[in-house]
Amino acid sequence: MRPIHIVGFGLWTPGFPDPTAWREGRPDPDVVKPPCRLVNARLKRGSSRFANMLGEVVEQAATAASIDVTKVPTFYGSSLGEIETMVTLLRMLYEEEGKLSPNRFKNSVHNAASGLVSIGTENTAFSTAIAGGTRSFEATLIEAWAYLEQEGGSVILAVADDRAPEPLDALDDHEALAIGIALALEGDGPRLEGLRAGEPVDRNANLSAALRASCASPGLELLDAVLARRAGPVALSPLGGPQLVADLVLPA
Repeated sequence: MRPIHIVGFGLWTPGFPDPTAWREGRPDPDVVKPPCRLVNARLKRGSSRFANMLGEVVEQAATAASIDVTKVPTFYGSSLGEIETMVTLLRMLYEEEGKLSPNRFKNSVHNAASGLVSIGTENTAFSTAIAGGTRSFEATLIEAWAYLEQEGGSVILAVADDRAPEPLDALDDHEALAIGIALALEGDGPRLEGLRAGEPVDRNANLSAALRASCASPGLELLDAVLARRAGPVALSPLGGPQLVADLVLPA
């Protein structure tokens, strides 16, 4: 496959509103909800924090890359998707009167964030939402890379999971994390090339266990490698199991 260029990043996780704050290690306890200014308040009514996390990093990546967010193709990935909304609906079924909120129901599907951002920005370009379990980042990246190979231009991928709600938090203690990456077939910045199933590579030992458990953690490691100007092989898969690897090449 042809190389692809990384032209913009977005990040949101509790305490860190953007990539710069995270890289500099400046947590802010007031950062608990992403602003997601792409979508107006009326349209966001009833949407989950998860959906707003994805919208926020799409906006950040598009801004960093000077990409028109009203026209760019978008690729969304998540392991759990709208799990908080789904748990709420199940509670309504089994613990209340058994009636479901139509507004919550429409926001429970896996592509709810894709629809929210597309409608909020009046973007009619291609958009997809991928459920790849713990390997959602690499699955979404492969989809975006293949699209660029075929169509050219620029795309934005956004991968996220919110924290698991009760009672699922007893089984899964990952931290909420959303990563957005603007990619282009042409450019003069950092690029990924040599996509392959490959050898183990060094991982970022500074990531907390809660962040590493997120399906978006490979994107966080890629962000860290770019900001630290650490060229070489990067893992696009979570720890454990077969590894998908690409080479990060930095401009001179």
